[in-house]
Amino acid sequence: MTEPAIKLSEEQLEVFRVLYPWYKEEVFRRREQMMRLAAFGSAFLVLLLVTILALSPPYPVHLTIKVFTITGTALFSALFVYLILQQRDRHRVAKQTLIEMEQVLGLYEEGLYLVGKALYPKDWQTAWLNDRSVTVYLAVITALTILVVASILSKG
Repeated sequence: MTEPAIKLSEEQLEVFRVLYPWYKEEVFRRREQMMRLAAFGSAFLVLLLVTILALSPPYPVHLTIKVFTITGTALFSALFVYLILQQRDRHRVAKQTLIEMEQVLGLYEEGLYLVGKALYPKDWQTAWLNDRSVTVYLAVITALTILVVASILSKG
């Protein structure tokens, strides 16, 4: 390992050696958790939608049952939205910390590790701010929730 951008003591360097891989893994773990939550929530809502459409009773459904079903579906979806947003916030904190560590290590500085260029592209410091995956996850869960509610309301 070459010299970091800021002169670190051996003790500080040892802390970096421990923390850097941990934060790197944390960033990936939080992203994966968001994807899993979105996939599970979406799969459940699709299953619920198919079940409602395929197994609807031959008689009209009472309004009270519809209200309870819609409320349960909304609470389920709201919980998954909350969990995804919670993971997003934790992912952002870990990502910011990781980038700060990479800056201290000089990974974005030209010539420190490679002749005439930086080890990491400079745009990696801000590219994550343009990530729209959470918006996609939330949009899919919202759309599926609306479809489930519409199917409940359409039954008798």
